[in-house]
Amino acid sequence: MKLDRRHLLASAAAAGAIGLTSCSRSSGAIQVWAMGVEGEALGTLAERFMRDRGTEVVVQALPWSSAHEKLLTAFAADSLPDVLALGNTWVPEFVALDALEPLEPFVAAHRIDLNKDFAVARRSVTIADKLYGLPWYVDTRLLYYRRDLLKAAGFDRIAVTRSEWDRQLSVLSRAGHGLLMPINEYEPLVAFSLQAGAPLLLDNGTRGGFRQPAVRQAFAYVASLYDRGFAPVVTNTEVPDIYGSFARGDFAFLISGPWNLGEFAQRLPADLHDAWATAPLPGLSGAGASLAGGVSLCLMRASRNKARAFAVIDYICNARQQQILHRTTGDLPADQMAWFDTGLMRDPRSKAFFDQLMIAKPPPMVPEWERIANEMATALERIVRGVEPLDAALARLDAFADAVLAKRRWMRGRAQA
Repeated sequence: MKLDRRHLLASAAAAGAIGLTSCSRSSGAIQVWAMGVEGEALGTLAERFMRDRGTEVVVQALPWSSAHEKLLTAFAADSLPDVLALGNTWVPEFVALDALEPLEPFVAAHRIDLNKDFAVARRSVTIADKLYGLPWYVDTRLLYYRRDLLKAAGFDRIAVTRSEWDRQLSVLSRAGHGLLMPINEYEPLVAFSLQAGAPLLLDNGTRGGFRQPAVRQAFAYVASLYDRGFAPVVTNTEVPDIYGSFARGDFAFLISGPWNLGEFAQRLPADLHDAWATAPLPGLSGAGASLAGGVSLCLMRASRNKARAFAVIDYICNARQQQILHRTTGDLPADQMAWFDTGLMRDPRSKAFFDQLMIAKPPPMVPEWERIANEMATALERIVRGVEPLDAALARLDAFADAVLAKRRWMRGRAQA
């Protein structure tokens, strides 16, 4: 999972809760673990559930910064909770560990309509045709842009295609840089690569596919944004004040996530309140796909109270509770109907996220994906800084992916044999 500013700020507050709310499985209470501010908000939802259903629920909030290590330690010690809020990119890893319970029987028993959720959220937690989580909240990246700067440059609307965006970037970059896209953040690169229409990993997710012509073209395009001076070659730590820079017009475009809806509304000067907007990423021939993220609630295979634990999942993931979560944390509901009831569809800035999620794509569903995605950003930086030419960098990236996925190839080979 990507650590955004909101999650990092919650880490210190949540850290004090670790170990204070743990409860043995034999107590009869349903244990639920969740990360960041969502973990804290979950306590209130659990109180409502206990009041309505009479089932004791114990919530433990973990900081994102140490969550992955703690979860693996808990798995090794057979001390995972009954219910776990997992970042969707972590789900394949815990499926590989055989830690998660498939949910189809419980979904059928509760008569849950899975079509209410974004399709991409369901696909992100469906592995080998089995559903391993109920989507709780969703995430993606799109364009934030200065509408007033576009108009001053002679553009009446935001670009829809890459060729249109290139023209806008070319004009807006004459006064500085049109785009802020820190080179060490892999999400924009993955998003443009997913638009290629070719799988990023080949042979059932066991080998790198970055030298395929379509994926190579995506890398070349992203690298060209830096080469043409449209984006400065900086890391996220070298940009101390994104909001001040955006307000000054140092850049007109930023690729970011839903947490910045609230941040921009609070941090930008009042006279810029109507000057900024959001839009789906430009694509090859129209609005382009972006990277799908989010968190789902998963049922642990080791739970001794699976039926009651899933009842908690069902309750937390219903549209009403997702609305409460959105009002509390700003997270985007996975249930599409909750968007209408919260007013998100009446706000053009948030509606753009809905439009982006409708065409978003999940990353490759293998446990090793985040390591490979981070290496993608490293490869891009080597290309842009002239350390390595494009084809050599992609060959190195494929070799890295092949090495990381070696165990996966071996396991699949044994299964086939």
